[in-house]
Amino acid sequence: MEPAVIALFVCRSLVCVLGIIGNGALLVSVLKQSGFKTFEIFLAGMASSNLVESLLVDIPDILTELAGLRPERWFCKVLKLMSGMGETGSILFTLLICVFRYQKLRDAATRVSLPTMLDRVRNAWLLSAVSWVVAFSFSLPSALMELPKEDQFVSYGQGNETDSRACSSDLFDCPLLDCSLGRQVYKMAYMLLLNGLPLVIVLVCSFLMVKVLYHNHKALSDQPPAPGPEPRPGRPGRQAAFQRSTLAVLAALFIFQLAWILHLVFQFALDSQEFPYWSHADFFLSASYSTASPYIYAIGNNLFRLKSCF
Repeated sequence: MEPAVIALFVCRSLVCVLGIIGNGALLVSVLKQSGFKTFEIFLAGMASSNLVESLLVDIPDILTELAGLRPERWFCKVLKLMSGMGETGSILFTLLICVFRYQKLRDAATRVSLPTMLDRVRNAWLLSAVSWVVAFSFSLPSALMELPKEDQFVSYGQGNETDSRACSSDLFDCPLLDCSLGRQVYKMAYMLLLNGLPLVIVLVCSFLMVKVLYHNHKALSDQPPAPGPEPRPGRPGRQAAFQRSTLAVLAALFIFQLAWILHLVFQFALDSQEFPYWSHADFFLSASYSTASPYIYAIGNNLFRLKSCF
């Protein structure tokens, strides 16, 4: 194995460990809260989805590649199912976080005491259950489809080193130049409904949130200073904490948009049979959000405190 490939595996392992620590700490911090609210429920769902992909997909995938193993076909099918559920769940819960935060931010001055539909914890739990059902339903076809035969897998590498794995966490197994009609339909439906559509909604909601924050900031800067003594410094109020949380959400959503735009370009522009580092590139694109997001959400919402994790 070449040094460059070893370096890639080391980087993948480090990113995977960081993701497990971050998502695990975020999940524990949320579960330690005295009462579940909608935002915390969606955060817990996102962290759980990321853990599914890290623990049940990324680690086994890395180990089998490093060991050069050829797992049983049932293992490959389970790997694809878990990969789809983790990836799709993370996307759907991110979508819910985005829409919920925009609803809370929109017209905050007049809606400060008026709950939105998603404020009801029952609705949040229902949407979380629906998200898992959708993730399972759209991931199941990848496990039910017949895997390509070993002689249909390309052997790629440099020199005498090849990788002819007949097991991949890729949902589609759909090379650009050699893909059956059924797999093409599945890939297009999945990419359109569970990648493209959520990405467009997140892009629109993010733009609207930035617009609301800008107008709120402009309105505050145009107001004359209030007479009286300067307020004493102390703990930030609820409004400041909410703004900090919103900025954290926007930062995480920016990484989400960047990662999944590149992911879509990657899926349609490159051929898995021709690109020798397909699995590595696919991993880093999806892991860039799933690894960074728990830290951003937790720090922005002051969830990473020692007493929250122990």
